[in-house]
Amino acid sequence: MKELIKLQVVSLSPSASGATSYILFLQADHHDHLGFPMVIGLNEAQAISMYMEEIIPARPLTHDLFSNFIKQTYMRLAFVEIESFQDGVFYAKMHLQNKDETIILDARPSDSIAIALRLQADIRIKENLLNEIAIPMDVLHSENDIEVSELSIHEVISTLEESLEKALAEENYEEAAKLRDQLNQLTK
Repeated sequence: MKELIKLQVVSLSPSASGATSYILFLQADHHDHLGFPMVIGLNEAQAISMYMEEIIPARPLTHDLFSNFIKQTYMRLAFVEIESFQDGVFYAKMHLQNKDETIILDARPSDSIAIALRLQADIRIKENLLNEIAIPMDVLHSENDIEVSELSIHEVISTLEESLEKALAEENYEEAAKLRDQLNQLTK
């Protein structure tokens, strides 16, 4: 198995593309120069936000219910793996274990992350995939070194568009393709 890099949730903010989309920004744990945005839906953003803000609903919501189910069946969520990025869509697997077996479930990354946070499980990505999709953090920092969570999505998009134009002008088509995919993910 290729090396898996642990990720941290850095920020969650509304998307400029619509009221029902949010941008979840993930950053490599020990490679803090590598991070990437992921567009997620309203329900998943709410589930992640509620956990991050330590809001406990009166009755369990879907992600709480699934987390409780895992705990009651003596399973353990070993980790969530962001497995691939194809045609602007992220794919993930949940790696569950008990004493006798390992179960790997296909799952949407946003749901997996909401559950992983509740169960204090790692969120991981293959190193080569991270290197393919990561936005260099220096691209996301302005001259004043503003933190990622304070950046507006418009600034990120603008910076990526400028980088794409530069890559095309320099005929660096591999870099241009990566930047195009990142822009597509942000502007869906």
